[in-house]
Amino acid sequence: MFYPSSLLSQIDPAMEWHHLYPKIRDQLISKQEAQERLRTLETSLKLLYSRTANLEQKDRLCFPLKGYGPSAIGGKEGSGYQIFGYDFFDGDQHKGHPGHDIFIRDKNQDCLDDSTGKPVEVVSASPGIIVSVNDHWEPTSSIRGGNYVWIFEPTRNRYYYYAHLGEISIKVGQMISRGERLAWVGRTGLNAYPKRSPTHLHFTVHQSKDGYPRPINPFKEWLKSTRE
Repeated sequence: MFYPSSLLSQIDPAMEWHHLYPKIRDQLISKQEAQERLRTLETSLKLLYSRTANLEQKDRLCFPLKGYGPSAIGGKEGSGYQIFGYDFFDGDQHKGHPGHDIFIRDKNQDCLDDSTGKPVEVVSASPGIIVSVNDHWEPTSSIRGGNYVWIFEPTRNRYYYYAHLGEISIKVGQMISRGERLAWVGRTGLNAYPKRSPTHLHFTVHQSKDGYPRPINPFKEWLKSTRE
């Protein structure tokens, strides 16, 4: 969908993205149409929010769980990241595991840190714009990510996806700073809710080009080198 520049100021691109994503997630839209709409929305997001984004473009990225660090990442040296067969436009039917599961200390699965007895904060690894939020997941839902947040970072043209969240504290359209709280770690999502799954955050990064988000591995870029 093409929006003339004269109409950009009348459009809320974050909310448009939020309404588009469930159609992609549930495969209710063609790949071609979805990519065209994402391309236009990314342009709109950059135009409308570039001033704020530019203030933070030099910020280094941070670890997405407060009080945790690289040792909490599942697998060996980030081996949980597997993108074979993955395509963003396959939605919830996608193959592979294009991200990292970051586990908290929660043996009794009450979503509280075993050491502190408190919930664990999920924080934004980057500055950006909240473009989609799902905060009403129920155990009967088949949505893989459960409660989730998508953030678009205009300066790097990247998307950051945080899934299996508990209570979410932000909303669509909000501009976020690096390190700002997004939510608490939860156990929501088709595979994260059952007892067999340790409590964790699923974290994915996509680099978008021409409206086509493709996963990149943040492990070596910054996750591995962040401090506890």
